[in-house]
Amino acid sequence: MLDRPLNQFALPRGWAGRLAGWVMARTNGTEVAEVLGVLGPVRGRAVLEVGFGPGLLSKALTRADAVVTGVDPSEVMLRQARRRAPAARLRLGSAAETGGADGEFDLVVSMNNLPMWPDLDAALDELHRVTRPGGRLVLAWHGGTEPTAMARGMLLPDTAIERVLTELRARFARAELAKTAHCTIFTADR
Repeated sequence: MLDRPLNQFALPRGWAGRLAGWVMARTNGTEVAEVLGVLGPVRGRAVLEVGFGPGLLSKALTRADAVVTGVDPSEVMLRQARRRAPAARLRLGSAAETGGADGEFDLVVSMNNLPMWPDLDAALDELHRVTRPGGRLVLAWHGGTEPTAMARGMLLPDTAIERVLTELRARFARAELAKTAHCTIFTADR
């Protein structure tokens, strides 16, 4: 499930991409709230959102007064997210190529796109690089203790969870796994 080829939800394009964004915007609201709860206070913090999709989390972060930069490989998602979160600095990019400076961000967060990254190692190297010393990385994926019917078909297998934890622990000072009601969340402190 990791390092798999991109699909329409990973790189939305054309009318199908617009539809994928519409679906994500209508189904990820609960997960946004749960991820915000894990992030804690974000006011004034420099936050990088990787794979912002239609912009739900970016919008919530800017409303909480975070200084939000976001990268996503999809032009369709960039357009949707800019409408939803005009205060965020959103641009094309990826987990492996964020365009951020060394140690630029207090917090790096990604919601519901980790298994779609084409190269997990390159992505984690990049996210470690742009996270400031003392900063935090939060990676959330569908699942949790009470996954929705749709999420049940997308749960990370134990082998993928172990691989992510192993790779995070090789790069960060501490890495842990937590589950909210609807999210499986990896946290790592630099």
